[in-house]
Amino acid sequence: MADIKLYLDEMIPIDLALILKQFNHDVLSAKDAGMLGKTDLEQFAFAAVQGRAILTFNIGDFTKLHRAWLEEGRRHKGIIISPEIKIAELIRLTLKLLAVTKDGEIDNQLRFLQEFY
Repeated sequence: MADIKLYLDEMIPIDLALILKQFNHDVLSAKDAGMLGKTDLEQFAFAAVQGRAILTFNIGDFTKLHRAWLEEGRRHKGIIISPEIKIAELIRLTLKLLAVTKDGEIDNQLRFLQEFY
């Protein structure tokens, strides 16, 4: 199976995208995608259309979006949420997530980044 393609919403530091790219991960930041200033729904819809799991610090809003999305029968590639953490921990956990999870394994799921400790 292929690796997960990741989309970082604008709450996630751009440095994470730069580092993940150095490890040859397919990652797209909101800034690189021209999505800065877009709503949470627009961010989520963009990630879904692009076939990317979304990583965000916005736990409350994305939990609600996930529920509404599934109630409407819509599919997505996964939502990974986390409280705001230091960049070093964010890098470590995201690299772990990408090392142990393949494309399709978190489809339509809401997961905490801290699960990948």
